[in-house]
Amino acid sequence: MKFNAKTSLGAGSGRDEGSRSKPRPSRPTMAMVAERVGVSTQTVSFALSSPGRLSPATLRKVLKAVDELGYRPNQAARSLRSRSPQALGFRLYPADRDVGGVMASYLYELSAAARKEDYGVFSYAAETYEEETQIIEETFRRNTVDCFVITCPSSDDLPLPLFLLERQIPFVVFGRPWGLPMSDCWWVDVDGAAGLEQAVNHLVDLGHRRIAYLGWEKSAGLAEDRESGWQRAMGSHGLPTRGMIVRGPDDVETGRRLAGELLDRQTPPTGIICPSDTMAIGAMRACRERGLEPGRDVGITGYDDSLGARVVTPGLTSIAQPLETAAKHTVRLLLDLLNSPDSKPEQVLLRPSLVVRESTMTLSGTGPVS
Repeated sequence: MKFNAKTSLGAGSGRDEGSRSKPRPSRPTMAMVAERVGVSTQTVSFALSSPGRLSPATLRKVLKAVDELGYRPNQAARSLRSRSPQALGFRLYPADRDVGGVMASYLYELSAAARKEDYGVFSYAAETYEEETQIIEETFRRNTVDCFVITCPSSDDLPLPLFLLERQIPFVVFGRPWGLPMSDCWWVDVDGAAGLEQAVNHLVDLGHRRIAYLGWEKSAGLAEDRESGWQRAMGSHGLPTRGMIVRGPDDVETGRRLAGELLDRQTPPTGIICPSDTMAIGAMRACRERGLEPGRDVGITGYDDSLGARVVTPGLTSIAQPLETAAKHTVRLLLDLLNSPDSKPEQVLLRPSLVVRESTMTLSGTGPVS
């Protein structure tokens, strides 16, 4: 029910008509302050308990209305609301969207890093963008979390950082906000392009000259970034790239099929670079189906250094992401953002490392065919 600022004491108050020559003015409420400024009651609450979450202009307007109306919050309730939950929010994804187990590993490192700063991680599942934004608004309004860590691997996820920026909800992106000005957000990412360059350089050092790329469909910034690393490295070595790229969804079967297409050519590649361990394992299957041995006949590299890369035979050479370091930087940026919300956003780009295994080693001792 909407509060009526003109409501006065009624007939059941215990006073006779003669004692009420004037209606008693109502006590100002948070809703009245919000209505005067044209903001939400949550914004008024932030102005009084967490002013750092508001822009200076909004904060001035709210505080001015508070003074003009003479609003005085209930101090006990205010104390409870202003207490920091010491928690950050993070969305959980189903297994089929966590290729290579990267997000599960990152969540573990994030929880460990947050714990060292006396913070916890509030994890939530969401099927759609609408559901996620609803959860974010509710948990933030109820003071369940102080901030959020979001992932933004593709342009399809762009509405989320825009949503958070518009509502002034603190967040850090793990990954880069592809499609947005990079300087507008706080983010931590791993340089995928640099990782793919390392993989190409490694195969070149082994004597490979026909090095193909098993890529993702170029609908996401992450896919384009990793492919650009292959392109740059190939160019720096003067190696051909025309006709050496095939693309598809990120799964084992796609890797097997696309690698098979490459290997069935009249002049097949001797090296195959993949943007994930998932596609690389598929490429290894394609080799075996043709009587070829990964590492001896065809050099294959993956990305993520997943459990699969370590247990497959032969072991898969892969790019390892520094997830522990990434998580520590994420927590550091979140604390900096909460302590200084008006400061310039900071970005951290980390370099991955190459983990060499048998899939790019010459098992027979004859060396790769170049």
